[in-house]
Amino acid sequence: MPTDALIQLQASVTKTSTFSGAALTLPGGTPRRGLKARVLYSAGSSGTATSTATFSIDVSHDGGSNFYTEAKSDPLTLPTSGSVAGEVFIPFEISPTSVANGTQIKATCTIAPGASATPSITYQVDLTEGRP
Repeated sequence: MPTDALIQLQASVTKTSTFSGAALTLPGGTPRRGLKARVLYSAGSSGTATSTATFSIDVSHDGGSNFYTEAKSDPLTLPTSGSVAGEVFIPFEISPTSVANGTQIKATCTIAPGASATPSITYQVDLTEGRP
C-alpha cells in the first residue's frame, strides 16, 4: 500500500498508556472519498491481565484548541502471553469549516489496562487514499 512518509501521522513508537501524537494540518480537508489511516502495530502484550488498545483519528476545526474523535478502530485485545501484530485501516472524511483556522488531525492510541496489567504496544500511523 503506497503511503507518503512526509505526511506520516505517527512515526513508530512504543507506548504503555494512552497517547496522542502531534497534529497535522489539512487546510482543505480530505479528498472527495476521504482518507484512510493505516495503523501498523506489533509487540502488543499485556502482562498479567488482558488489556485493550483502540486507535482513533481525532479532529480539530478550531486550530487545535479542541479535538473530537472522528473515527476509531475496534478494540484490540492485548494478550497476557505472547503478543499480537497486525494492520488496521480507519477511514475518515473531513471538510474544513474555515481555512483560516485550519483543520487538524492526530492519531490517538487509547490503552485500557486490566487490573494489575502492564500493557505495551508498538505502532505507527500512515495516511493512504485506499486500502487493500
